[in-house]
Formats: sequence, structure tokens, C-alpha cells
Amino acid sequence: MKNILILFFAILLFVYSGFIEPNLLIYKNQNIYTQNWDKNIDGFKIAVISDLHIGTGNIDCNKIDKIIERINNERPDLIVLLGDFDAKYIEYSKISEQDISNSLKKLKAKYGVFAILGNHDYEPPYIVNRILKNSNIKLLENESEYLSCGIKIVGLKDLWHFSLNPRVIIGNISQPTIVLSHNPDIFPQIPQNTSLTLSGHTHGGEIYIPYLGSPFVPSKYHQRYRKGYIVENNKHLYVSGGIATLSKFRFCNPPEIIFINLYKQTPERKIENYNKNKGISKNYIPYYRKFFSFI
Repeated sequence: MKNILILFFAILLFVYSGFIEPNLLIYKNQNIYTQNWDKNIDGFKIAVISDLHIGTGNIDCNKIDKIIERINNERPDLIVLLGDFDAKYIEYSKISEQDISNSLKKLKAKYGVFAILGNHDYEPPYIVNRILKNSNIKLLENESEYLSCGIKIVGLKDLWHFSLNPRVIIGNISQPTIVLSHNPDIFPQIPQNTSLTLSGHTHGGEIYIPYLGSPFVPSKYHQRYRKGYIVENNKHLYVSGGIATLSKFRFCNPPEIIFINLYKQTPERKIENYNKNKGISKNYIPYYRKFFSFI
């Protein structure tokens, strides 16, 4: 009887993590009280999309349209796409670049839609660039964009493909500044006065074991930047768990869309350090993508 129960729960776990949770999609709201912010734009709402990996699993234009409809219904002030559209899978899937552009073109935000590239977006070259250009989405590659509300948006190139100096790229910080970096491992190098850094890449580890963390985080910092809201020395980072599932499994870590509401920090709301990502001290895999092409 005991063996039958173990087998039953093993099958149940396999079905849930392989077929149910990867096809879920949750929506989270996160209020962040940050330094270097203008009280006049308190409540500024950012919709965060990361790691679509178009062509994998059930990620097609129909799925993208559903995501976009929900985001547009929230009427965000800004929409950011944090990379890994996945040039290789787009090419393999035969999904039309124009169809993808037509879907992404539907994204609407008061101050625009911005994107950066992830480690899966460079080969084959220019596929993702063309899609974004035809979607009227501004691609930032070590560039800054200044919004009329007084916010500076900085988009970094991918950390695994380029040697980056964030302080030089970000430059002078004299106004609210939001940095987009596909890979959160850049966070320790982000200047202190940056209002917020937004990242993806990790997929939250895909498989999360309560109290132990994830054994598969593609980061040299292991659990530290796995997922969610992180504060270090009053610097603020949010890491999206992403949309797609490359391992074919997700557990306790469903795909997600994040809505971030930004406010000026007050003494009562000041957080010096905050991180819920606890667990095993090291991953069971190296973070170098050349050894693990599925990352």
C-alpha cells in the first residue's frame, strides 16, 4: 500500500509540474518605495514581461495576445520586456516574424514600451531586432531614454555576451533612474542612487523546493538573485520569474507577469536589506551557458 501511495504521488507531481503549472500564468502587484524618486509621480506603474521564449511550449501568438490583453487592461504607465524572446526557437517554430510583431504592437502604455535583449536573442542575428522594430518597441542597447515625466530608462546589453561597465553606461544620476538588465548578476555593479533595476533570465529556477530553494539557477550568485524583490544597501532589484519553461517543468514557481508601483521612499518605508531567496548555498549546475544550452 505504501509503495502504491508513493507511486501515485510521484505521478501526480510529474503531471502537475510538467503539464499544469508551466501552463499557468499569475499576475503580481509589487509596491516599491525607492530612493531618488519624485513624489509627483508616486504610483507610477510598470508592467514587466520577461523570458517569453516564443516557440517553446505553448508560447505562440495566441498566448502573447492573452498576456497583452491583460496588461493593457491594467493601463500601465510603462511596459518593459526584459529579453529572451528567443531567436533560435522563433526560427525553428516557423512562427511568422510579422505575426509576432503584430501581436507585440498591441502593447499600450502612457510612456511607451521598451525592450532589451537576453542571452537567447543574438543567434541567429537580427531576428529579434527586426521583430521589435516592426512592433514599434524601442530597443535599448547600452542606451538611455528620457521620459517626459522625468524618468531616465537605461537598457543594458546582455551580461553573457558583453563586458559591461554599468557606471559608465548609466552615467550621471540626477533624476529617477530605472535600469533594465536581462541578467540580475550585474546588480552589485549598479550605482547606489539608481531607483530600480529590473531583470529576468533566471526563470525563478523553474523548479523551486520550499525551504531548499532551486537547484537550477543560472547565476553565479546561486539563490541570491533567483526571483522577486531584493534590496541590498537600499538598492532595489526585482527579478521576474518569466513566462516560458525551458526544462519542461515548473514547481512552486508558475510563470508570471509583474506590475510594479513605484513610490518615493520615506523614513518609515526605508528598507536597507531584504531577500526572501533562501536555501541551498550553491546550485547543482555551473552558470556558464556553454555547458548547458537549455539555460
